[in-house]
Order: sequence, then structure tokens, then C-alpha cells
Amino acid sequence: MPAVLTRYILRRWSLPLVGALLFYGLLLLANEMVAIAKQIFSQGAPLRWLVPLLLTSLPEILGMVLPMAAVLGGLLGTQQLMEGSELVAAQGLGAGRRTWTAPWAILAISLVALATLNAHLLVPAAARIQQGLQVRMTEEAQARFLRPGGPPWFPPSAPHSAFWVSPEGQIHIMESTPQGVQHLTAATMTYALEAKPDGSSELQLHLSGLQGVLYQPAGAGSVLHLHQEKQVLRFAIPSGNRLLPPTPLRYENSATLLKLGQRADSGVETPDAKNRRILALIEVCRRTTLPLAAAALLLLGIGLGFGHPRFYRGGAILKSMLVIMLYYLVMKYFENMWLAEKLKTVAPLLLLPFPFLIAGWLLLHLRLRPHHPNRLWRRLSPGFKPVRSHLAPTLHRMADTKAHLLRWIHGKGTQHGILRHWSTLAWWRNWASALGSLLVLNLLVEYATLAGDLSKNGVQLHVFARYWFWNLPPFLVIALPMAFLLGSLLSLSEAALSREWLALRAGGVSLLRWLWCSRYAWGVVTLLTLVLQAGVAPTAMSRANSLYRRILNRSEVQTSSRPWLHLGATGVLWHLQADQRWGFPLKAPGEAPILLRWRLGAPRAEALAWGGLHLVQGPEADQLFPTQALRASASAEEARTLDLLHWQRWAPDPERSYMLWSRLLGWLAGPCLVLAMLSFAFPGPRQGRGQALGAGLVAGLVFLGLQTLFGGAARASEIPAYWGVLAPLLILMSISLLRLQRLRT
Repeated sequence: MPAVLTRYILRRWSLPLVGALLFYGLLLLANEMVAIAKQIFSQGAPLRWLVPLLLTSLPEILGMVLPMAAVLGGLLGTQQLMEGSELVAAQGLGAGRRTWTAPWAILAISLVALATLNAHLLVPAAARIQQGLQVRMTEEAQARFLRPGGPPWFPPSAPHSAFWVSPEGQIHIMESTPQGVQHLTAATMTYALEAKPDGSSELQLHLSGLQGVLYQPAGAGSVLHLHQEKQVLRFAIPSGNRLLPPTPLRYENSATLLKLGQRADSGVETPDAKNRRILALIEVCRRTTLPLAAAALLLLGIGLGFGHPRFYRGGAILKSMLVIMLYYLVMKYFENMWLAEKLKTVAPLLLLPFPFLIAGWLLLHLRLRPHHPNRLWRRLSPGFKPVRSHLAPTLHRMADTKAHLLRWIHGKGTQHGILRHWSTLAWWRNWASALGSLLVLNLLVEYATLAGDLSKNGVQLHVFARYWFWNLPPFLVIALPMAFLLGSLLSLSEAALSREWLALRAGGVSLLRWLWCSRYAWGVVTLLTLVLQAGVAPTAMSRANSLYRRILNRSEVQTSSRPWLHLGATGVLWHLQADQRWGFPLKAPGEAPILLRWRLGAPRAEALAWGGLHLVQGPEADQLFPTQALRASASAEEARTLDLLHWQRWAPDPERSYMLWSRLLGWLAGPCLVLAMLSFAFPGPRQGRGQALGAGLVAGLVFLGLQTLFGGAARASEIPAYWGVLAPLLILMSISLLRLQRLRT
């Protein structure tokens, strides 16, 4: 039986490990729920398949969560021991490295055994059940889309294609790309949804008796009339983004994977066998290394948790996330190298946990050593003395200017009360730091995304700067609620740690009064969010799209929703482009033109008759678009909020309805997030702001996941559009009421 101290340390590590398992497990479970919901909505299947598919994903989620929970559990457990000075007491009694490695070894063996059992037995069995459920779901989904007389269907992987089945059963196939525009009709159609082992699906449409036209806009434009007996169209339906995308062979047992991973004795390998061998070895490496990673990251988390009890700063969630991101990024890098055949062996994948194990061992050894001053800095410090002397006058003037500016700010602010000035200034400072971090991250991501196009198309840097500036309002629609949450949590936790909140309570100031005193800070930001969403963002989107097309050297319009407009009153389906629209009359051959083209601002459209060879003058724009709002903007994203009401009136669409409600109610996200996380804003005396910051980040990610889930249901017409916006906000308000009793100030 282990010693008393060993059992005590195991208990102090096990409880945070279970909490971390629930924390990261629920986080990945929410992400998996969003991914499955997207797949269900894109296929047109009923929402009741969400629960069984989610349950069969639990073993795979557990395999990824165990290494994540190990690093956070070890870090939190060690920090708790350090907080109570128990580590110092144990070291004073002669406890050495073996005191910490013995309980780690016991806990690591347990984690490896559990993860191995899950990876080699539960994951393949659950994957086989999930594969059967997906086949049944796709069979049921066949009767829910492409119904005669129903709304047009837009393949999720082909946003510029559309299908419609008339009440008489005639199929219309429409496609609009920069290379050509085609409108075909088919007499009969059979379709099938094929579920693939990797979780994605493929829609196969078998068409017969096709006739129609292909218009090529290059040069003066040319018309090709098409007649075809049969055609098969295939559209991929993605399975959603995941931390580690599942491999197509995850349903096979380990013995079968090892056989598939061996090369053929003859030395001649077909491309299909080669691909299966590569994927089989990736799955074997995952099942082998993830259990070992749990033990390695546990030791690394324990080493990160060591420190001096007087300098305890928290931040366990952030540290654990950095370690986890590093491990999975390196793992994914080696997997991509193996898939690209740039690695001749899978040894880097199999040996990946060991560098983290060595790093944890070295860090633990370093933290258990007595503290020594930095001798290198002491030797180099005299060399910087002349530089400091030369810069001293400039630094002194800068300090005087800063002091004068602060005196002026504080003098003006205290005229309305010291409490109001202090609380407002603190909120602005933390909100600005949170928003600045998000803006810098957005700038780096945007530049990294467009750097290749800037260089290839010879676009100057100031064009990218203008694009980034005009693209800020749509980004701020997402960033402002997150900055609102993080700024509020940082302000409250900062006052709690500095004992300023304790002094306010002693003076009779309530939490409600304190928050109300800073209303001129968060109230302005809330109003700014509403103005951005309802007014500025649609206008800025037009200029951002223009610059985006200039950077990419394309004429396509950038939209977050489908670039289609179905006007039921006129019976025309329009494809929206930057400067023109292509119309597809949903009529039988001979009843209406086969194609229409209208340029933005033109008084009339152009029409192509069935059997015609040229575009001729067509109907007036007022007849095709009954209101000026439909003619004023290139897309719904660029339409003003009042114009969007007219879009929704004449062309009802669940996506545009959700967009409209998001503009009107999106400003409530920031305050609701703060109310839900208010109980996490006041850390203990020895805890840092990392707890509040980590809780805020997780809450923001969960809220974005809820928005994606309910927004997808609203866009798929599963729930009303206003519920897609209100449901995440009501969930946040429910959490705030449930945690009201835990609010300890």
C-alpha cells in the first residue's frame, strides 16, 4: 500500500483531474455537437439524430480529453499544494523528488491503462455504431430535400449551384461561375446520400433527359445549347471542424490496422492500398501515443505547478491550453508530413510524447532546486549603463509628459465623483487591452491569409490596410461582445485582488452601485455595438468586398450567406454577383426566358430566350425587383437594416431572417455574458486573474458554439429565426440566475 503522503498527494491531484476532465470534456462535447448539427442541417435530416450521434462520439472525445485533463489536473493540484505551503512543509521534512514521482507514476499508469482500453476497444466499437447511424440518417434525409414544389436547394459544398423541382416534377439545375452560367432542365432524377467512414457524406444526383443552355461571358459572350441523355453530379457534404479530424479507418480494430499498415510482400502497391496503409498507421499512432501523452503531460503539468507560494499567480487554464495547443499542433504537423509522404517512417509520430515527458522531468528537477540569482544578467548589466545614461533625459521628459496628462485626466474625471471616475477609467483600460489583443490577432490572421494573393497579384500594402480597416466593423460585431466580457471580468478581478473592492464594501458601496458608476463606459460600448451591427457594418461590408475582390483579382462577391435571391412573386431565382445578377426563371421551357441578366443600376435587364443565340432587351428592373431596396445593394450583407426588412418581405429566407434578428439583438450578447460569468469575477486572495480570464475565454467559446448551433437550426428552418438569436442569450441569463447564490464578493 502506498505511503500516507503518497495517498494524500494522489487525492490532491485526482480531484482537479476529474474537474479538468469535465471541463475539457464538456468543451469538446459542445464543439462536437456543433459539428454534428451542421452535418444534420446540411443533409436535411431531422434534429433527433443529434443525440445518438453525439453519444457514439463520447469514446473518441474521451481519448482526446485525457491528455488535456492530465496537464490541467496536475497543474491545478500542484498549485493548490503550493498555495497552502504544503510543498514547503514537505520539503522541510526531507521530501525529495521521489515523493512527487511515486504518486505521478501511480496516476500515470492508471491514465495510460484507461486511455489504452478506450482507444483499442471502445473507440472502434462506437465508430462502427456511428457509421450505421449515419447510413440510416442519410436514408431518412432523402425525403426531406428536393421535394416537388419545395424551396430551392443549395449544395453546401457548391454555393454557386442551385436545384429546384417544380410541382410537375421537372428538375431545374442552375449554376453561375465567372467561367459560365448554365440553366438546365431534366426530365427525371434519382439521388442518393452516401455516408463515408470519415463522417462526411456525398450527394449523388443521377439526371436524365437534360436540355438547356450554357452562356460563356468571355469576350462578347457566346451561347451553347446543351442536350444530354444522362449526367451524374456529386457534391461533398463536410462533417465539420474538429480538433483531430477522424480517420476513415477508425472503425477497424487494432489488429486489422496493423495488417493494413504492412507493405505488400511483392513490393508492388496500388494507390488505394498505399492510401489505406498510410491512414492505418496514423490511426495506430493515435491509439498508441494519446495514452502515453496523458502520462507525459501530467508530469509537465506538475512541473508547471511548482513555484514559490508568495508569488502564486494562477493562470492554470491558460498554461494548460498553451501546452495542449503545442502538443496537438506538433502532432498534426507530423501527420500532415506523413500524409504528404515527406516522412519515411512513423517514428516521429510514435516518439512524440517522449520530448514532453523529458521536458516535464527536467522542469520538475529545476523547480525542486534551490533558487539562485541570475549571474548572467549581473555580468551584462554594467555594459548597458552608458545606454541608460544617454537615454535618461528623454525618458525623464516622457515621464513628465505622462504625469501631466494623467493629472489632467484625473482632474477632469474627479469633477463627477471619484468612484465614477475610478470605475470608468478601470473599465476602459481593461476593455481597451482586451479589444487591442483581438485586433492584433485579427490583423495577423488577415495578413497571413492574404499575403500570398498580395504578392501574386502585385497589390500594394496600403490596399490591404484599407481592406482591413473597412473589414473591421463586421469583425467588431464578434469582437466587441468578447472584449466587453473580458474587460468587465478583468476590471472586477483586478479590484478584488488589489483589495480595492474590499475597501468599497467597507465604505457601504454595493456591487450594483459600483457597476452603475461605470455605465458611461460599458453603456457607450453597448450602444456602439448596436450602431455597428445595424448601421455601420453593412455599409463597410460593401467597401471591404470591393477591396477584397481587388486583392484576389476576382469578380466574386464575398458573402457569409448564400448568394441567391428567390423572388416567389416573379418566379425568378437570382444569383448575386458584385456588379450584376443572373436570373433563372423557374418556368417550363417556352413559358419564360431561360436566362436573365441585370446589371446593378441598369433600367432594364437582358434576356435569353429558349433556343436564342444572343441576349436581347428584357423586362424593366422595376418589374423584376418590386422595391428599390432589392436594387440598391449587391447582397443582403451589404443591405441596410431597413432595406433588409424589404428583402425579407419580398424574398423570405431563413438565413436573411436570422441575419436581421442578429443585427437587432446582437448587442445584448456582451451584457448577458458578463451576467453569466459574474460569479467567476472575484478570485480568492491568493488566486490570480487567470481564473477570471480563463472562465471568460471558455464562456466566449461556448457562447459562439451555442450561436452556431441555434443559428444553424434557424437557417435550416428547424426553429424560428428569432429563437436562433434569443436562445443563446436566454441560456446565459439562466446561468446567471442559477449561479447568483455562488456570487461571493
